[in-house]
Amino acid sequence: MYRRTMQIAVSELRRAARTENAIEKLEALDLAERKLQDAQWLMPSTASERFDEGMEEIARSRERTLEQAIPAVKRLLEAIDQRIAEPSELRRAAGHLLSFLNHYLPEDSRVDDLNAWFLRLGGEPQPYAPLCPLSEIYRRPHTRTVGCGTALIFLLLAPVLLICSCSS
Repeated sequence: MYRRTMQIAVSELRRAARTENAIEKLEALDLAERKLQDAQWLMPSTASERFDEGMEEIARSRERTLEQAIPAVKRLLEAIDQRIAEPSELRRAAGHLLSFLNHYLPEDSRVDDLNAWFLRLGGEPQPYAPLCPLSEIYRRPHTRTVGCGTALIFLLLAPVLLICSCSS
């Protein structure tokens, strides 16, 4: 599971590096970050300096992308204002980018201005939806659980063994 988690993280980092689309890049960076954290949770002994470097690179790439997303949202809102294209699709894209901006740059006045403009144009705010970590889905077995499991299996099999030995 650790190996597959790392493969997904690397794949998402590559996807983020290849795309120019801010939404795709931010989604890929979020997924890569989550998968690296999941990998660290799966095998804490493997956390190293390279892991920290990877997380720092994700943060730097995210910062650059967020700075590019601000003018992108502005362009989307201008297009909605001028009725250049289908407003519902533009609103959806602007709302999605704004959800990232609101999450990662909550104190930025530029983001507040974009939110106000977005709402004036009839947009509905989209909540940021973080990815669920593996630690909330799976529980690592404790070593005592293995012993208890063995004892439980023995208790369940004991009557079957007694019946078999009595019938012989």
